[in-house]
Amino acid sequence: MNALLSSARNALLAGIVLALAAIAVGIAVERVDALGFTSFVLRAIHVVAAIIWVGMIWFVNFVQHPAVVAADDHGRATLFRLVVPHVATIFRHTSHLVLLSGALLLLPTGYLLSPWVFGAQFHMSMTKALLLWGAAAGAVAMWVFVHMIIWPNLQIVLGEKAANAEAKAAARAKVALYARANLLLAIPVTVLMVAAAHLF
Repeated sequence: MNALLSSARNALLAGIVLALAAIAVGIAVERVDALGFTSFVLRAIHVVAAIIWVGMIWFVNFVQHPAVVAADDHGRATLFRLVVPHVATIFRHTSHLVLLSGALLLLPTGYLLSPWVFGAQFHMSMTKALLLWGAAAGAVAMWVFVHMIIWPNLQIVLGEKAANAEAKAAARAKVALYARANLLLAIPVTVLMVAAAHLF
């Protein structure tokens, strides 16, 4: 057990192996069709990536940003060197994974091209479709905030792009503002996605 918990990497790999073993047992006991299995894999990737992305949004807004504001110059420099770039990397890559897996998941769940996937038109209530597409629009907006606004401005804050003190201050304010915009959207996007999948 100590070896499994000796590092975050080992614990993560052990968790993945446990999950895969449990799924393999389930599939061995009860057959699963290819479309159902594809839908499950995409949904699992989508959910796990979304958990990480939303977790990073909460971390940035409630832990990282307050720590940066409260730190002195030395502490802020340390956070900018050791913490912020790693958080930004996870943030950016998981947002790609959430969007890609979500887009692909629209096919085996009947939201897109259902006559091609199922061989017939898939009936879906207007309410369910509106919930899902509203959530998808919010998720795309969040992705745009991350890649088109937060990341370019964060590069200025971290000194990866040359800028004067005034430009750095403006970039810091923009990063904080759009991090909060992502926080604002994270809850309704998550709730609407869950409602579309499970409420109707």
